[in-house]
Amino acid sequence: MAWEIRAINFLPVFMKKFKQHIAWVIVIVAFPFFFLGGPDATSSKLYGALWDCGHIVFFIALVFALNKKFDLSRWQFSLATLVAVFVGGGLIEVIQSHTGRDGNWDDLLRDLSGTCVGLFWLRPPSLSIWIGRLVALAFLIPSLSVVFFESWFQIQAMKKFPMIAGFESSIELYGQKPSAELSAQFHTQGHNALMLNLTTERYSGISFDRLFNDWSGFKVLRLDIYNPDGLPLMMVVRVNDITHETNGWVDDDRFNKRFQVNPGWNYLAFTLTEIQNGPATRLMDLTQVSLIVIYAAQLPEARTIYLDNIRLE
Repeated sequence: MAWEIRAINFLPVFMKKFKQHIAWVIVIVAFPFFFLGGPDATSSKLYGALWDCGHIVFFIALVFALNKKFDLSRWQFSLATLVAVFVGGGLIEVIQSHTGRDGNWDDLLRDLSGTCVGLFWLRPPSLSIWIGRLVALAFLIPSLSVVFFESWFQIQAMKKFPMIAGFESSIELYGQKPSAELSAQFHTQGHNALMLNLTTERYSGISFDRLFNDWSGFKVLRLDIYNPDGLPLMMVVRVNDITHETNGWVDDDRFNKRFQVNPGWNYLAFTLTEIQNGPATRLMDLTQVSLIVIYAAQLPEARTIYLDNIRLE
């Protein structure tokens, strides 16, 4: 009986120490990645969103790790921790901006949010502590919602590929400008098309940067455009690969083609051979296609088009 009581008393202590050891492992392993690695031009939006959430995980772990040495459940230590994270996190972002990385002040908000979550979960539960926990969790919503929507977008894109955009779901508008909206008025497949309001700005159109990169098994890029006006207009389709982005976005290092959009439906096709030969000094890598842009340049007046059924064949 005595050994059973000792075992029961030992279990909470063991679990507390175990959590602290795990927290230190996370802190030690993760810290170098504030300065090394990270998303680049080849990374997906989902990977970038998950990477950003690493700030939250790191600072939650840091709070639990430091709690062994400092009783962070006490308010004075909690406030000192928040000030230290604000100063330290800010310095990290400044250093990153001078070492080839992007200093991002949203990351500082994630640092503070993760710290607050950890601090409130260390304190004994009460009404005020639960309110604090909920407020701290609320600050995580922007980062976690990006992960959710990027994941949802990837799942939907995987289901419909080799169709790139059919505009049957509002998730396909995720990340697009307000000038684009779904419309059931004109479409060539499904129930909707994209109604795109073109402005008189220098460039006005739509881009698709959440693509399945490997187009090597296909022959043609097709898209349908409806022009409801009685006058034609000139537009451009642009395609580039990841190498173009790392080469500094040079104009002649991508595929650009002007085309006329006549009144009514226009069924457009661009062979992948001509897309591959778009860059002036090399062949585009069709296994690493990263961006499609469809736009008009310096229109004399605002116009509206309907875009549908962007696909590979």
